[in-house]
Amino acid sequence: MADTDSLNGIFDIDIATMHDLFNSAVACCLENVQQEHSEFSVPPEALNKSMQQYFGVLTAINTQAEPNFTINQDEMEDLADYGLSLLEEFSSCAQKLSCDESYAIFEQLSIPLSVWAAKHNLTITNIELVVNAISNTANHTDDKQHLSELIDTIEVIIEAIGTDIKADQDKSNMGRPWRILNLNQGIIATRSQDPKRMEAVFEQLLYRLPDDAAGFFAEGMEQMDSIDYPEHVRDVMQQYYHLTNKPTIH
Repeated sequence: MADTDSLNGIFDIDIATMHDLFNSAVACCLENVQQEHSEFSVPPEALNKSMQQYFGVLTAINTQAEPNFTINQDEMEDLADYGLSLLEEFSSCAQKLSCDESYAIFEQLSIPLSVWAAKHNLTITNIELVVNAISNTANHTDDKQHLSELIDTIEVIIEAIGTDIKADQDKSNMGRPWRILNLNQGIIATRSQDPKRMEAVFEQLLYRLPDDAAGFFAEGMEQMDSIDYPEHVRDVMQQYYHLTNKPTIH
């Protein structure tokens, strides 16, 4: 079980901070959009109104400051996916309007929003945006503390992902977000060079992606040589390589 209380760093921010970041990003979209909205399925102004209302709902849930505020169970269950779908829409808008910084913010906001959902025991089934955000975050940092926190954040998010996705019954799409998320967690764990985190993530990889584990650890052993990882990292990778590939002596 992932410990949500242990997350207190750059990937776990409060609703007010998320709201401020969103407002800073949406400004570019609203400034750049033309009167003609034919390229948008929903105009950015309308999306912004929905997102402002959404943040109002999250704030009310967090603070219970509105005594007359109520939300039924069905609405609560869909709350995470609804917010993530809005962020996807804004990401698309930002791309079309050449708001590159806004695009990055919208994408990154999917991480703390998913953490918030996990802390409120909500189910997440719309995971593509947050998987991309995690990949891009990992690709832009070599800080081992950040990588370690990202590993823990991924685990918190994974526990909130819907059971149908976790069942991973349709393996025809090699680029499916569930597969990418777990492989990336394994890569990030390796880059953290933390043996305990590596072992914890690798054990989960064996369970969550049994068909990919052998290939992951075989490729990992190749990386040990090309990147010249420390011995303690190599030892963990070699342990799981032997466990899954079972090389024999001829």
